[in-house]
Amino acid sequence: MVEFKNPLSRSISKSTVLHYCVKKYYFSTYSNYLKEVDMGLWNDAMVAKNIKSLAMWLGECLHNLMSDYLHLLKNKQDSIENIEKSNVSLLSKMDRDFQISKDRDYTRYNSDVKFWLTEHYYKENIDWLYSQWKNAMIESFDKFCESGLNTEIKQYFQNPENIIFIEPKEKNFESMKIEIDNIPDLMWINVYAQPDFWIITKDKKYIIYDRKSGKIPQKDSNSISDQLKVYAYKILQKIWLEKIDELDVQAYEVFLKWIVKFGWKITKQDLLDIEQKIIDDVNVQKWFILNKNVEKNIPMESNNFARTNDPYKCKDCTFYKVCEELKKYEKVSDLESVQMPKVDEVEYSDDDFPF
Repeated sequence: MVEFKNPLSRSISKSTVLHYCVKKYYFSTYSNYLKEVDMGLWNDAMVAKNIKSLAMWLGECLHNLMSDYLHLLKNKQDSIENIEKSNVSLLSKMDRDFQISKDRDYTRYNSDVKFWLTEHYYKENIDWLYSQWKNAMIESFDKFCESGLNTEIKQYFQNPENIIFIEPKEKNFESMKIEIDNIPDLMWINVYAQPDFWIITKDKKYIIYDRKSGKIPQKDSNSISDQLKVYAYKILQKIWLEKIDELDVQAYEVFLKWIVKFGWKITKQDLLDIEQKIIDDVNVQKWFILNKNVEKNIPMESNNFARTNDPYKCKDCTFYKVCEELKKYEKVSDLESVQMPKVDEVEYSDDDFPF
């Protein structure tokens, strides 16, 4: 078997995919190994791996819109004229990217092109939906600018003693790494996390914000998501655990369309829980590695990665076409005999989609 350089890693998105559908985890993590099955299948898998749905892309664009605005605030350049100019620039780039996605060749994988839309891949006409959701994105931004939360955030920027961090638009994977060298179960593993925006006030209060473009979930307003716990874990990892309950650490998911916050104070137990969750996820990931050799990270045969039984997940999956094609190369008897670890699947939810 050919080896590909692919260090084992754990991130929020990778954990979500693992618990959403194990086969999708295989495609998103180990697609290169399909070269040994069929080059055409590999080509299609690599194309699918690099496409994203319109919903996901517009969510990223809203994040970028907010990030640009926060940088203007930080640099004291948040005049109406500068905000409008920044927004127009981003919207123009979106229109160009959307047209490129419509016009490109989806039959051949091109490693130099990283932006393709799922709907264009499946030859769907989504011009009207793009226009509708783009307008909704702008409405979400305008609503945030008029909100009390924006006023609160502006006050943090006005105090020069506050320390403010804003996620860069271009990912820096080195800065995203969580330091886990002291955890034996995570040796040879890269664990990544990057909060959108967080503040350390002059009186040592920690506030973490995670922007959301989707629908409001049905949960308690004080609930702390695993994502927020991971962000807090990364930010506080250099502080002794015994001191964490003495700090005021607050973490919030902000749903921009409604300006609704979910979250509250992070506790020592939250951090212990998420550390164990990371270890549990990684142990499941390790199960799928040949000879459990994490350093090499060569996957077992594809039939060891089970498909979800939820048809709604398959309906909107970028890998649907490839997944169906791969069935021709996986023997039914092999599929039935596989003994894989139990992976608790997250349910399909319309809340995954924005606006």
